Amino acid sequence: MVYTHSLSSNRTLARLAIKSNGSYLLITNQSISFAHKDFVIVHSGQGEEMSIQATDQELRIFLIEVPTEVEYP
Repeated sequence: MVYTHSLSSNRTLARLAIKSNGSYLLITNQSISFAHKDFVIVHSGQGEEMSIQATDQELRIFLIEVPTEVEYP
């Protein structure tokens, strides 16, 4: 199964692999692998779409998308 996530411009996505290993594919077709318990942060200045896929079994991953900059102190 493949999950596709659209990251808006000036947003940051934090990911924690809770169960299993996987890889994500960026719009540049660059594939990056991650393992169980890896914590990854991705920043998008212009907006980007990425795909996340399990490599061997059911993948559980925690995603949090937040603004890169905020207007409050």
